[in-house]
Amino acid sequence: MKGVLFVRRSGRLSSAVSNYFAGLDKPILFLSLLLASFGFLAIGTATAANALHDRYVTVHVVGILIGLLMVFLLSKLDYAVLGQFSVPIIGACALVLLFTAFFGETVSGNTGWLNLGLISVQPSEFAKAAFVLTFSTHVAREIESLNRVKTLLFLILHFLAYFIPIFLQGDFGSALIYCGTFVVILFVAGLKYRYFIFAGVGIVAAFPILWNFVLKDYHKKRILFSLNPELDPLDFGYQPILSKIAIGSGGLTGMGYGEGVQSQNELLPASRTDFIYSVIGEESGFIGCVVVLFTLALLVFFLARGAKYAKDDAGKLICFGLAAMFAVQTLINIGMCIGVSPVIGVTLPFISAGGSSVMASFLAVGLAESVRMKPDLSLRFGDGRRRRKM
Repeated sequence: MKGVLFVRRSGRLSSAVSNYFAGLDKPILFLSLLLASFGFLAIGTATAANALHDRYVTVHVVGILIGLLMVFLLSKLDYAVLGQFSVPIIGACALVLLFTAFFGETVSGNTGWLNLGLISVQPSEFAKAAFVLTFSTHVAREIESLNRVKTLLFLILHFLAYFIPIFLQGDFGSALIYCGTFVVILFVAGLKYRYFIFAGVGIVAAFPILWNFVLKDYHKKRILFSLNPELDPLDFGYQPILSKIAIGSGGLTGMGYGEGVQSQNELLPASRTDFIYSVIGEESGFIGCVVVLFTLALLVFFLARGAKYAKDDAGKLICFGLAAMFAVQTLINIGMCIGVSPVIGVTLPFISAGGSSVMASFLAVGLAESVRMKPDLSLRFGDGRRRRKM
């Protein structure tokens, strides 16, 4: 009798596991693990000469394992149910981000870290997935009245609840990622073009005020000398110059794993985080850079494609929001490494060192899997209900 019960339970467990994996968006999970593996190799060589080499590698591996657990837990939760708690999620994120802005640790001009004793975490990384969830839910709920001014004002307030604390932290890199995600979600939802035009004109008009009264000298120098590093080669231009040299010296196939001059001699600051792509370029060459970029592009594509399988408006917007989040983050990071974007402290998803970064990336994947695995209960997206007009 016990043997029969054991066989039945084993069969049920096997069936449950099989059903779970059958429901997953497997390309997204596979690409995430592949990128995290690239990160493991890149961090290993970037920190080879560092006394904390073992710690950095261990943190990345632990981050992957915890991230996979997050994927499993979040994929089993209904994002629609989570979206019903948007107000407390927004409030909690805003409070934690504000607390970090005033009492967090400052690293390279960014007061974005909370010291928890044994570890430090960066709340803005985890809040990105929360923003995609709550903002997509909000937009989907108001989608029929999206182009009304009142609705748009409330959506902007929603965005500012995340954006202002991050701006106060001095984390302009994360702030740009939130802006890009915000714009893409509204565009996909059907916001009229005229609002984007008005916003663009307003930003251009306000730029002199931001430059003269909001940005600190540190941030101004970062922008100016990152785009023209030769003007300050020993300070603000130092990282961009060495980064371009590292990528250029890799040639087509690179110097070989563990053979990079700058990575092995710790010449390039932040080589394990913001400039990990430069290490890949130096040791794996143009081919390695293309492989990593192509893998990231595939991940963005499959995240956006997930909207095809979503069961309601919120799910579709979540997919596009996550795709935008990873796309903007990737473009800024690689732009920093090749000298076309200011050095503003943005990591490369899944690849850069840091537990917060890799876990937050897997958290976003878990949210995408939640959309894919949601039961078919709801609406089609679009249905010809909205037409964008000028």
